[in-house]
Amino acid sequence: MLIHEAIREANTRHEVFFLLTAYVEAVGYCDKGSLLPWQVRELPLAGIEDVKARIYGLHLRVRGMTPGYDDEIARRTINDALELYTTALRRLASLQEEASEDLAHAA
Repeated sequence: MLIHEAIREANTRHEVFFLLTAYVEAVGYCDKGSLLPWQVRELPLAGIEDVKARIYGLHLRVRGMTPGYDDEIARRTINDALELYTTALRRLASLQEEASEDLAHAA
């Protein structure tokens, strides 16, 4: 998926949050009945802790789905959002680590 790749290759935190915001806006636009959980469709994103909270909430949502959950589109969207937020969190952590290493080398 292109957005996953773009997030993995983002050069700054700002780029990661910009891409996440674009994703949330697109999903929200398609979810006219607000059937998806808030973690997938609500803005603004409020930093790394917010991303972690959304991941946790989506994990709970996936676990709560019954095996015969009849809305396959919602299931796929929730799983995709979970994967995307996890990718973003990993990239944000990586960028933070890179920044810390740069500071250590500069000192």
